[in-house]
Order: sequence, then C-alpha cells, then structure tokens
Amino acid sequence: MTADEGIQDVLADFSATARNHVRSLRDGTRTVSLDGRSDGDTVRVRSGRSLLTARIVERFDAWALRDRCRDEVAAALARAGIDHLGLDSPQEQPHRVIVSAADAHRVPDALSPLAARPELHVAPIHGTRRSPARPLSRLASVRPGDVVRIFSAQVSRAGRLLPTADLGVDLEVWEQVSTPRMSPDGPLLPTGSLVAPRTNSHARFLPPEALTGAPAPGACAPLEQVTFPIDIVYTWVDADDPDWQADFAAARRGDDDAAAHTSARSSSRFTSREELRYSLRSVAAYAGWVRRIHIVTNGQVPAWLDTDHPQIHLVHHAEIFPDRTHLPTFNSHAIEANLHRIPGLAQHYLYLNDDVFLARPLRPEQFFTASGLLRYFPSMIPVEDGAADAADLPVVAAFKNGRRIIEDRFGRRPMTRPRHTPHPQRRDVLEEIDAACPEVVERTSASRFRHPSDVSLAAQLQAFWAAATGRAVPADTRYEFIDIGDPGSDRRIDRMLVRSDLDSYCLNETHTDDPALAQQRVDRIVAALLPFPSPYER
Repeated sequence: MTADEGIQDVLADFSATARNHVRSLRDGTRTVSLDGRSDGDTVRVRSGRSLLTARIVERFDAWALRDRCRDEVAAALARAGIDHLGLDSPQEQPHRVIVSAADAHRVPDALSPLAARPELHVAPIHGTRRSPARPLSRLASVRPGDVVRIFSAQVSRAGRLLPTADLGVDLEVWEQVSTPRMSPDGPLLPTGSLVAPRTNSHARFLPPEALTGAPAPGACAPLEQVTFPIDIVYTWVDADDPDWQADFAAARRGDDDAAAHTSARSSSRFTSREELRYSLRSVAAYAGWVRRIHIVTNGQVPAWLDTDHPQIHLVHHAEIFPDRTHLPTFNSHAIEANLHRIPGLAQHYLYLNDDVFLARPLRPEQFFTASGLLRYFPSMIPVEDGAADAADLPVVAAFKNGRRIIEDRFGRRPMTRPRHTPHPQRRDVLEEIDAACPEVVERTSASRFRHPSDVSLAAQLQAFWAAATGRAVPADTRYEFIDIGDPGSDRRIDRMLVRSDLDSYCLNETHTDDPALAQQRVDRIVAALLPFPSPYER
C-alpha cells in the first residue's frame, strides 16, 4: 500500500470535519470559511509552513496573474529609478526580474508601495527550495546573491487557496564583478559584469550595460517555446432539448442494426450535467494562451454561454459534415471524423470532451513541441487483439479498428489505448487520413450511432498516425479518471480533491442507477475546484 492509499483509507472512515483536517495535513493547505466576504476581501489561510493573507477572487487566470506580478514589480523598480532586466519564463516557472547588487539596498523601499497590499508575499528561494512566505511589507533587505519570489496569494469563493505561489516573479540580485576576472567558460569578465546567483536558461553572466537598455538575452522567443496559435475544440449536446429527443427517438426507431453494442443507443451517454461550463472555467483559469474555442453542436446553444465573446465560435454539425444525409448524428465518432473541417480552425488544437477538465496551470509545451509535433498520452491498457465485433464496447471496437489501420499501412503496432485527457491534434494529420482512407472516414461519418466499424479519429487514430509519420511523440501526463456512476467513486473523489499534482481529470459516466447521486458528485467536485465564472459565461 502506498502512502496515498493509506491516507485514503483513513479519509474513508473519518467524519467530514476529520477529513478536512487530514486533508490539511496531506497537502499543507486548507479550505477556509469566507463568512460571506466579497470579491477583493482578504482571508487568512495556511499553506504548508506559511500563514498567508489571501485575496478572495471571483475570477482566476493563472498566466495573466504571473504577468501582472512581473509588471508590477518592474514598474515599482522603474519608479524608484532602479535599473533592472526582465527575463520571461516560457515554462511553468515564475518570470525573473534582475537587479544589480549595487542597487540591492534600494529594493525594499522601491517595493514599499506594493507592500501596502496584504495579499502580496515574499518567499526566499534557495536552489529549488522555497522558504516560508511572509508579507511583502516585512521585506527589510536583500543582499547580493539573493533570490526572492513575490506573489499574490488568492483564494476562490469556495475558500480554496489557488496555486499562486508559483505564479509570481523571482527577483534576483546579481553580483557585480569588482575587478576583471575569468568566467567559468574562459572569457574575461570586465568590471561591472553581472553574475547570476543560480542557473537559468538565459545567461550565467551579463555585460555591465545589460540593465541599462541593451537588448536582453531571450528578446526573441526561445527555441523550445511554442509560438504558434492553439485552438480548443469541444463537442456538446443537450439531451434535454425536446427537438433533440424527437430526432433521437426517430433515429432509434429507424435503426435496427443488431451488429452494434446496446450501449451505442443508450440515452444516458448524452446526459448533460453542465460539464462544459466548468471545463471552460478550467481553460480560462489554467490555459489563458488558447486562441479560439470552437464548440460543435447540432444547433443547440447552452443558455449560459456568452456567444458574443470573441473567442467563442459555435459550429453546427451541418457546417462540417460534407454529406448532410449523415445528419442528425448521435455518434461522437462520426462528429470526430469531421472536426478538421471546422472553418478557421488552427493547425494545432486540443480536442476536449466536455467531461475533461484542466487541473492546474499548464503551458502549451505540455501538449506540443516547439517544432509543432504533438504529444500524445498512451495509457497502460492494451488494445485487445482480434477484430471488432458487437460484443466490444464501441470505444474498444474503434480502437481495434484504428490499430489495424496503422498495422496495415505502416507495419507497426500501437500497443495501448489513449488516456481520456485533452487530445492534442494537428489538422494536417486528420486531412491526410481523410485523403488516404476516405472509405473509413465516410463509413464512420455515416454511422448515426456508434458502430463496430467506426474508428476514433480524434482520440486515437490521428495520434498514432502522427507518431508513425514523425509528427508526434509519446508523453506522460498526470490525470484522474472518475466514473461518477461507480459506487466506489466517492473515495476516489476524496483523494482527487486534495491533490495538487494533476494535469487534468475526467468525470466520465458509463452507467448510473442513481442520476441524482451522480449529479451530486459532479457538483461536489466543480464547486470545490472551479467555483469562479469564466469570461465565456453570461
């Protein structure tokens, strides 16, 4: 038994109050009662060994917060007349602002106007370790070689401390060379040269003029940074819509294909628990770099969605199905087979089912390489041998068919199923599959319900095709898959709610005998993790 599993067993036996206490011990943070306080108010919350004053926020954008911390610190230094240099991080670390050791004594006074805000904190950094944070107002001095992180502690309306300690700016005090000396690489460092207090990807030392207007190292984008636009594509249906229900009933009456699995026609597959609203909240909070969000429907529009938001693009099935006789469709595989036809779709995009949520601030490099290769996330579950048939779950049948296509065309075998995570996509790969295997795409598109002959173009086949043609690389991701209809899911939810290391999670529903309980489980998760409205909501 792992330590996490042992803690999970304890959690299952404790009362709600005791569970909250154990969770505090588990990850060093705790949920606090806001007692009716409003957006902008502050509350005290403990995080590890730090006691923080956190600002209550109604909305959250991780990467905008990081940029704002950098800009505010740089502006304070500029107002004080302190020369400085910003080194932006393209990765999941804070930005850096450099000052010279000669100006170190002036930094606390320069930052004193910011220190009046109680949610701003400072934490010394030693190597990769962050010391306990204290209010920025208590920053009395910084010395040559110091690195201090300045960040804005924020808490959601649900009382949960948001992941802000890594979304600030690291102020670095670089030592100045008093007499010429040799650098570790051999070049002579002239008097006044700046030497970094720790390793970084920009420079180990800088010329004396670096803080006074000279071009900064990294003024152009790093080679490892994604600079191309990335879109998101969702598929969505409202099974409570009377028109949809009439079309669904008519299609079922007209379809008597005994070769299909019974679950392919189950209306429970289309239940909406407002997952799309909360998945969009996770995108707004943790992936502010997304260019555009395409929501593919059969003409329905969520009542809460702000369709005038410039990032939102509603796409009707009729816009992307070249053969309109395939509509209406109730087959997600058929819809996936046509997503690459979305007007204005970026070359690189993420395909998300509406039951998939981002769990923490993520960068584009989590999903693509800077050269444009996509990353795919194979699981440890093998794709079963044999031909697909009606006994297979529809998704299993589709994976078998996709495996066979790759074997026949490239002589290589995809070993495992994909994980149920965001799926990085390349439009050109799907267009290539469409051109090379038109009968496969046509057959899948024409299946009004899931069928054993389907392929899963977006979730599986395009990733393996891209890998076979040198346009994808396997990668790892930390995610949680929870079946909200599973009687044992409550214990898994308890565990997930105290984790801070997940990249994403999926709240799937294969079958439930208690729809109200399944809804309660979803509500419990999203109320704790995603209580802040997104800019895409009315």
